[in-house]
Amino acid sequence: MITRNNPDVGYVDESTFAALGFSQVVRADETVYYSGIAPFTGAPPDFTVIGVGSMEEQVLFCLDVLERCLESEGQSLQNMVAVTVYATEMPALMATAEHFAKRFGSAPPSSTWVGVTELAHPDQLVEITAIAADSKGGL
Repeated sequence: MITRNNPDVGYVDESTFAALGFSQVVRADETVYYSGIAPFTGAPPDFTVIGVGSMEEQVLFCLDVLERCLESEGQSLQNMVAVTVYATEMPALMATAEHFAKRFGSAPPSSTWVGVTELAHPDQLVEITAIAADSKGGL
């Protein structure tokens, strides 16, 4: 069974998902896919970009939204099996590694960090996608 939803987690406006044609959270049985989380609030074309010029602020905002999305599905960071981080400035992203290590703790997911030339908004420095799985018997 596949379900789709856009939880109200202090992120973008509900109209964003319809306008751009995606769901924030897609559950396929016991696997949950979390669409790219960007440092935005509001709705297109007038997004408010959080932390303009600060990779650290944008990463922290995206990780906070990710945690709230996980909670909306009854999950936590412990359920994550994969994370992909897209960034326009790799040295600045690397400088935030401690935040990922601290949040993921002793059960980090697989991870891929990708340098890109641009993202959806010119002030956007980072975007994070994730996959999580429900556990049977605990992680």
